[in-house]
Formats: sequence, C-alpha cells, structure tokens
Amino acid sequence: MTVSRPNTLHRLAFAVTAVSMMFSVDGTIAHATADSPPAVVISLPAPTGDLPVGVTEIRFEDSDRPDPWRADQRRELMVRIWYPAADSASAPTTPWITGGALQAQTSDLTDLGIDPDRWEFGPGHSQLDAPARTAGGPFPILLFSPGMDDPAGLSTAQAEDLASHGYIVAAINHTHEAFAVQFPDGRTERTVIPLDSPPEVLSDVLLPVRVADTRFVLNRLTDIATGTATAETVDLAPSLDPTRVGMFGHSLGGSTTAQAMHDDPRIRAGANLDGPLLGPVVADGLNRPLLMLGNDNPRWLNRENWDPFWPNNSGAKIPLRLSGTEHMSFNDVGLILPQLTTAGLLPATTTESIIGNANPSRSLDLQRTYLRTYFDLAFGRTDGNLPETITHLAQPGVYLHP
Repeated sequence: MTVSRPNTLHRLAFAVTAVSMMFSVDGTIAHATADSPPAVVISLPAPTGDLPVGVTEIRFEDSDRPDPWRADQRRELMVRIWYPAADSASAPTTPWITGGALQAQTSDLTDLGIDPDRWEFGPGHSQLDAPARTAGGPFPILLFSPGMDDPAGLSTAQAEDLASHGYIVAAINHTHEAFAVQFPDGRTERTVIPLDSPPEVLSDVLLPVRVADTRFVLNRLTDIATGTATAETVDLAPSLDPTRVGMFGHSLGGSTTAQAMHDDPRIRAGANLDGPLLGPVVADGLNRPLLMLGNDNPRWLNRENWDPFWPNNSGAKIPLRLSGTEHMSFNDVGLILPQLTTAGLLPATTTESIIGNANPSRSLDLQRTYLRTYFDLAFGRTDGNLPETITHLAQPGVYLHP
C-alpha cells in the first residue's frame, strides 16, 4: 500500500499556491510600500477553561541512544510543556509562536509571497515558567507529536485549552526532522529529512524514531513525577500523574500516537488528528481507545484503516470527520491563514485550498470540544460510555467515517 506523505501534502499546498500569492486579490502584484498599513497582528483565541496556564521548555538528553541523524551525538529533545498554573502566578505571558515554530511559519508565509513585515503574531495566553498548580492535582499527562517537519509550538491553541481544563500537555520537537529546534545553549538544529523522501520513509524510518522519542519523554516525565529527576525550570513533580497518560498528534504525529500506544501500554488513550495509520499497529490493533478526527477531503489517507471496524482491534476506535476541513485545519495554521485573508494579504481561494471552508473559530471549537470530552471520559473525569458519548456528541459538522 502506498500512502502519500502527510506533510508533503502540507508543503505542496504551500508550494502550489505560492505563485498565486504573487498577486493581490484584484490580480495586481502585491508590494509593500512606505504607505503600507501597519503589520497585521494575528491573534490566538483564549483557552476556554477556568485554570491559568503556564508553559516551560525542558531539554532532555537520552544517554542510551545515539541521534539517528547525527551518530556522534546523543539524542536530544526539546519538549514544550503547558500545565495548570498556580492562581498566584505573576510570570510574564509568553509569545504565541517562538523559536523553531516561528522560523517555520515565517518560511511558509514568505513562500506564499507575504512580506514578513506585514504580519506578526500576537501573544499567547500562557505564563512563562509560572509555578505549577498543585490544588486539584496531580493532573493527567497528554503527550503531543506534531506533523512531519513541524515544530511542537504549532498546536498551541489545542494545548493551552487542554491545560486550562486540568491537563499537562508535553509537546515533543523531533530533532533533525522538525523544521528548526532551538536549544538553551543557542544552537538551532534544522531538519535533515528531504521532503521528497520516498513514502516508506514515514513508516520505516521516521515512525520508529518518533515512537522512541515519545517513550523516552514519558520515561523522563515519570522520573520527574516520582522524584528521581528534576525539571530545571519549573517544579512539576507534584502536578504530574504518570498513571494517567494519553497522547494526541497531527498528521504523522497522529500516526505516531497510534504506534506509540501499540508499543507502550502506559498510554491509555490516544487521538489521531488527520494522520494515516502506519506500522505494526495496523495489523495488530489496540486494546485501548483511539479517537480519529479527520478532514472532509481524505484524498491521501489510507482509508481502509480509518474504518470503524479494524481487524484484531479490541479497543474503541472512533473515526470522525469534520465538515469543511482540510489537512492543515488541525493545527494553528487553521487560525493563521484566515486572519491573513481577512487582512487582504492572502486570497480566500488559497486559504480554502489549505484549510478548507469551515469557519475557523467553529473548527477550533469542535477540535477542542472533542479532545477535551474524549480525554475526560477516557480518564474517568466525567461519566459516560466513551464511544457512545463521543459518537453522539451533539455537534453539527461532525460525521462518522466513511
């Protein structure tokens, strides 16, 4: 079976539309001039929960594993962690997108012909290195794996919201695959994976590395929770609950979620956001629940693996589609492009080709609602039959696959 590469589709969408972006909506060449309006501030919707949110970044080094792309180095990962913060926290609010994620978005938007001086990202809603909340804890851990080539910070809208409802979200930068990853010593490690690699690179090369990254990060978070290791930035030990671990991911990160669940029984529930199913999990199935939120135009997905009935699977498998969406609707790109279109910097046809025609606020609300409801049910934070509740959640615009 041949499966198109998820993030090849992502980058291809940007490349195909780049030529059209050389023109403004009325067909003339778009140039910034001295009389150009000030930069458009792209805003991030506030989280919906009652808890304040903190964010920190931790460097983890796996002394037992060489880096698969740099054999002379140990595997190093930067993990961005959102968490419920103490009510008294007074730390500064962090920017929405920084570091490698900012570099990636700047590159993508520049490729679309948008002058970097014409836009800027507004603030996030998380406080940098704020003291972690202990009241109501410890809190479930949700691991997150981004799409191929994507840095971890491009799903901030989902992560902040989950943290505001009492989850700790640990987003993994897969070093040397992600577009760019910045380390505390000032280094920036860039991708070494060609975007025109053969499709089998996903399942045979990238997927095993990502699963190993995921299991290592979970080991280190467990060490912090049990007091055998410390986080250099924030004391997270009292807040982490390593007995309640879930995972979600976008695109290849969704693939990573399913395979990591297959390989590590500590991950009790997973959510795949528009990713193909790859690796041994396809044949073996799972004995734990997997939510699958897909786009409305599944031209590249391995559709048979999205069917509700999966051979050898005993866990609840819930494949849903969001009407009016495309592949890049499931991370922060789904919020960024519409605001550029509204500002006249990006044609509506370009935005729709990449994220679909669903209302972006509505799309985000659906994603947040389903993720939160799903994990609340999976961890017993709310009562109800998980597959029945999720399948029949009264949200127009969501339908069962196929």
